[in-house]
Amino acid sequence: MLSTGKTVTDEPIVYPTGAPAKITAVEITLEPGQQTGWHQHPVPLFGYILEGELTVDYGPFGKRTYRQGEGLAEAMNEAHNGRNTGTGVLKILAVFIGAEGVPDTTRASPPAR
Repeated sequence: MLSTGKTVTDEPIVYPTGAPAKITAVEITLEPGQQTGWHQHPVPLFGYILEGELTVDYGPFGKRTYRQGEGLAEAMNEAHNGRNTGTGVLKILAVFIGAEGVPDTTRASPPAR
């Protein structure tokens, strides 16, 4: 599905240190037109599109669209906003490779363009 050492915005993948490792897997569901809201990830995140179409706005890094069956190493420490741009439900398997006490996701302001 995916083998990389860099995120979709070409950052090197860096694992958190100083705390025990913690892996969290969640399924994210968005209805057509629904958005994630601007956020960022301080930990590595592997995403896999189980169903539907996701378009992510990475601000100055542009927009990218991911479809069913595609995997991605999501941007770290870069604000981004995902939107279901398909006609049906979007389902994403998100696997965070984090550490105890480190949040997987934090809210962020939209980046300057």
